Amino acid sequence: MIIERTKVGFVSPAFRSCNTCTVSFDIWMSKGGVDTFFFIVHFLNDKWEPCHVIIGFFETTNTSKNAMAMHVSNVLAKHGLNILILAYVKDERNNLATMTFTLTSIVCCEILGLLVPLVGSCRGHVMSKCCQYATD
Repeated sequence: MIIERTKVGFVSPAFRSCNTCTVSFDIWMSKGGVDTFFFIVHFLNDKWEPCHVIIGFFETTNTSKNAMAMHVSNVLAKHGLNILILAYVKDERNNLATMTFTLTSIVCCEILGLLVPLVGSCRGHVMSKCCQYATD
């Protein structure tokens, strides 16, 4: 109930002005085998204000490429973001090969004319790449 109210009251209205975005994710790995994933969308709204919206949260014991692709695909499709993502943040210190495979296999970057989104090691790096690509 509270999640649905939050979605209706905050998440859905925030996306009304989202034309393109970048995504990042936070992963909490557990010694008990249950890992927790958060997906965060970053974009500028119509007033050029930065927005950061958590769109997905899930726990899983299966972090295989196929399982992760299913989770991520569902989260992105629910918000219609598959075609809006320009880039994503990949923290080089962690082993995020599965997430990289997942995002590059389900996200299309038609808006920039690329087959896969741009990748950076932090949000600033990602934004710099997007700006550089847009002005070249």
